[in-house]
Amino acid sequence: MSTNKLGFGTVTAYGSVSLAIGLLGFPMAVFLPPFYSTELGLSLAAVGTMMILSRVTDFITDPAIGILSDRWRPAIGRRKVWLPIGTLIMMVGVFLLFRPIVKPNEFYFFASVSLVYLGYTTLQLPYTAWGAELSDDYHVRTRITGTAKFFDTTGILISTLIPTAVYSLGGATTGDVMAGLSLFFLITLPVCATLAFFIVPEPAHHIEGPQQKFNIKQAALLMVRNKPFTIITVAVLIATIAETFRQTTTFFFATKIIGFEDFSIAYTLYFISAILVIPAWGVIARRFEKHRALMGALIAVLVTNVGMFFLDQGDTILFMTFFVIKGACFGALLMLPGAMIADTVDIDTAQSGERRQGQFFAISAMVQKAGFALGAGVPLILLDWVGFNAAGDNGADEIFALRALYGIVPAVIVLAAIWLLRHYSLTAARHKELQTYLEARDTGKEATLPAFVTSARGG
Repeated sequence: MSTNKLGFGTVTAYGSVSLAIGLLGFPMAVFLPPFYSTELGLSLAAVGTMMILSRVTDFITDPAIGILSDRWRPAIGRRKVWLPIGTLIMMVGVFLLFRPIVKPNEFYFFASVSLVYLGYTTLQLPYTAWGAELSDDYHVRTRITGTAKFFDTTGILISTLIPTAVYSLGGATTGDVMAGLSLFFLITLPVCATLAFFIVPEPAHHIEGPQQKFNIKQAALLMVRNKPFTIITVAVLIATIAETFRQTTTFFFATKIIGFEDFSIAYTLYFISAILVIPAWGVIARRFEKHRALMGALIAVLVTNVGMFFLDQGDTILFMTFFVIKGACFGALLMLPGAMIADTVDIDTAQSGERRQGQFFAISAMVQKAGFALGAGVPLILLDWVGFNAAGDNGADEIFALRALYGIVPAVIVLAAIWLLRHYSLTAARHKELQTYLEARDTGKEATLPAFVTSARGG
């Protein structure tokens, strides 16, 4: 089994890869739509539609990369080998998307966004599965995930500071911001990927040994029977749609309703809050269980979303206050689901006798990216449908639609995720029982499969 004692340097090197990856989330959700719709001339509907369509390929690439990263076993490591491949694809995609080499049309936007997503899949899926394999311990996994998400959130924080710095120069445009962001990314990603490649080990037992014949029908059946995995995956999908829905409209809400032109400072405080509170979420999860901690974060998100609906011109302080609260909750949304998914995959290991983290994380990532696509695309299409003018003035009906899309709609969606998490059942005690069984089986000792695993639905 993989070791439960990991040094600070090893965990830090692993987590550092998330620094560059985290840099992309904020600008792609917040700056990319207005950049292409106001400066480059594409309509909001076109941008939203292309962002949704660009995710269609994930239904092919995500399972393919997940299966390949589980079954291809090169000497350097089945997870490590994808680091340079994914890094190169992402670098090319980000350059083309953030710094268009020609005047872009819908096809250019679609192709460059799709290339970024392909690179993300190629890098992130094996990377996440690798992190799950570094330790089998329930709480150590939380530390690994927490470290990665600390770097991820730091990357997002940097992505809010770069626009502030660029705009302070005077006369800067959104295009200048995107150029600055891409430069930082293109420097940071290869450096962090290289550190992880040479410092972080890949557990030998995940590389050696015979491979069992892959049966996609049986694998799909086991995933469906894994009730905790299904619950957390669907809950993450719902929460991702809700939060991306809100983030996509933040630029328009802050400028058109609050009158807060330099709203990037709100995001700076948002992500500082997320970073500072991440350790606290680890403590809360240890004390009250991971799923209950996540539910608490989502409840706070729901309340602040509703509060945002009632804000009006000049309510900057309340807007900032809600943003800081949301930032604290964002740390939980980053940290806890990945650790929970890693725990649920152990149910499949007990049922099947195989270690298929890559396939499970592929499904999770595919579902989550569908959430990003819907959350980013649908509000833009709806805003265009109601006649919202991204570059000019709007009437009372258009402003009300924006207010509802920013506050009420995400709140209703989040409520569904909270309800679903109430049925999550893989507690720390159950996971310890599961790990005891797996350790005994791996050492050739007689072991009895835990009762909750033998049930038809694994929960």
